[in-house]
Order: sequence, then C-alpha cells, then structure tokens
Amino acid sequence: MVWLRKLDWALEKLEALILASSILAMALNSVSNVFGRYLFNQSLYFSEELNQFLIIFVTFVGCSYAARQSRHVSMSAFIEHLTGKPAAVTLLLINLLTAALMLWLAWAAIGYVESAARIGRSSSALQVPLHYIYLLIPLGLGMSGLQFLRHAFTQLLVLLGRREAPPRHVDAPLPPQA
Repeated sequence: MVWLRKLDWALEKLEALILASSILAMALNSVSNVFGRYLFNQSLYFSEELNQFLIIFVTFVGCSYAARQSRHVSMSAFIEHLTGKPAAVTLLLINLLTAALMLWLAWAAIGYVESAARIGRSSSALQVPLHYIYLLIPLGLGMSGLQFLRHAFTQLLVLLGRREAPPRHVDAPLPPQA
C-alpha cells in the first residue's frame, strides 16, 4: 500500500507540472506571437495550433487534477444537508457513477484515437500526427475515473467503519500513514 501512495504522490506532482508548464507555455507563446506580430511584422506560424494542443493538455490533465483535489463541479444542494453514513452512501454512489462515466468516456476516446491514427491526419503547421495529441484525452479521462474510484473507496471505508466520516460532504484525501 505504501508504493500506491508513492505512485499517487508522483502522479499528482506530474499532473501539477504538466498543468503549470502548459499554462506557462501558452502565455509565453501568446506573448511571443504578439511581440513578433507588432514589432517584427512576423507572427509565429504555429502559435494558434500550439495553443490548441496546450488547451487539450490543460483540459484533460486538469480534469484529473480537479477530481484528485475534489475541486470539480458538483451539485451539492442535496448532500450538503447530509452527514455521517447517509452522506457517505450518497457520495459513494455519486463517485461510482461518475467513475463509470469517465471510464466509459475514456474507452470511447480510445476508439476515437484509433480512428484518428488510421486516417493519419497531421496538424497543418507543426505536422504532428494528431492521434499523438489526442492520446491525452483517454489518458486524462481514465485518470479522472480512477480519482473518482479513489474517492468512492474513501466513502466505502467510512461506511465500513474503518475511517471517520468527514464533518461535511467534502471528500477528504486519505491521511498519510507513517
């Protein structure tokens, strides 16, 4: 179980690094393009395409990161009024259904990536095969599904009495073990 926590920690750091570097690269790319266009009358021919790729990275890696941190959009009007085991049961069901949806979408996205690979389309400016970029879609959705499964496991531990229920409906991360 210790190796699983270390893997989870490493994946969290990798996700944060990808998000931070992608957003920084988008900003630098956009600023460089503006300077090139207005100072040298020459814009970067690949700027828009690179930003589109980086937006895909931020969207799907960010989806997993938000699920990990419980910062995703949730409809909490009902479960805000629940505490203890009823809240844990409700959150368990919500997390299991969301995980199932994310994993199904990841499976469907794999089919999309396969079809994009068969077609062999490349990006117009950078000539990058698009299926390489699209690989991040099933990866991000799959990681999101695993994060929702992790939160469901937390709620299951509450229901089994192996962990104390959080005072509110918030999914708290598992406490570190010494």
